[in-house]
Order: sequence, then C-alpha cells, then structure tokens
Amino acid sequence: MALKTVTKLFGVDDAKLFPVTEDSADKFTCGNAIDLPGVRQISLTYEIEEKSLTGDEKVLEVSNKIKSVAFNMEYAKLSLEVLAQLTGGSFTTTGSADTETGTFSFGGGDLPNYFQLKAQILDTSNDGGDVHFCIYKAKATAIPLNGVQDDFATLTFDGRGVYTEHEFGEGDNKQTKLIDIEIHAKAKDLSATTHTVSA
Repeated sequence: MALKTVTKLFGVDDAKLFPVTEDSADKFTCGNAIDLPGVRQISLTYEIEEKSLTGDEKVLEVSNKIKSVAFNMEYAKLSLEVLAQLTGGSFTTTGSADTETGTFSFGGGDLPNYFQLKAQILDTSNDGGDVHFCIYKAKATAIPLNGVQDDFATLTFDGRGVYTEHEFGEGDNKQTKLIDIEIHAKAKDLSATTHTVSA
C-alpha cells in the first residue's frame, strides 16, 4: 500500500533532546539522547518576517521569509538531566544507597546549550507508521515549572530553533536545515540526525 502523506495527529508519544556537539562546515554531530519523561504536548510556530513594498497608495508586493521556529513542550516528570541540557547547568550524583543524592546546579558561568529536538507521534492513518518532528538546532528560551494544588505538577519549556551552519546533502543539493517533518510507513525509534561531508 502506498504511503499516505496526509494524516491526522493525536497526542505525542515520545520526545528526546540530543545535545549538539558540532555544527561546522565539515559536520553536524549530536551526543546521546536525553528522554523527555512523560511528554504531553508539542506546539510549533514558524516565525515569518514580512516586508511590504508600497506605492500608488497600495501594497505592490510582499516579501516574507521563515527566520526561525518557536516551540513549546510539556512533559510530566522532573528530570535533572533535561534541566541541565536546557539551561547549561550541571547534573551530579554523590553518595550511595540511602545517602545518594542527585543535584542539578546552575551558576553564573553557565549558558544554555544547543540541542536537536525530536518528537514522535504514532500515525493511525498509516498502519504501524509514525510522524517525526526534527528541529535541528534549538535552545530553550523559558523554563517554567507549573504546580497546581491537589494535582500533579507538569514541566514546560519554550524554545527557538535556528538554521544550522552546516549544509546537509551533497553536490548541488546542499542546504542548511531548520526543521524536518517525516511520515514513515513503519514506526522508527527516535535518533539524532547527523551529517558529515564526504571526503
């Protein structure tokens, strides 16, 4: 059966952060996956810059360009590893057994890091398929913690995805990347999308 390129989306089933370790002319690489535990929601907004050419008391032409992508994520469980990646802080463990302590710390010299964001929605229109969202190079812009009386606290963060410096592809098909949305005929686990220029 042919792949359906139009599908309905319901919920979000998985999301991971992959620390960007290099974005250069030669390569785009990422570190190990950091799971967003209990992912609940993802929303994306293309940020468009628009300029209008006016004359004769009317708009003659409109020029616009997608400059970046803004996003919001919500997840259900506190993860010190996720906080460390989003903020540029550190996550450490000390002690053992009953004295073991995990600590997230943020100090004056810490800065947020770039990460690749991947999210998966299982696709009910393509039997056994899924949809992947990939924001290639992103940073968090706000990280609230939302506690509600007599209910579970949830965690959210806002972020912005920017174009990579690295050009993906080969030959005449090379281009920087902002976002990919893929529909797969068969569901695939989330993994980082990387690229190295062929020698």
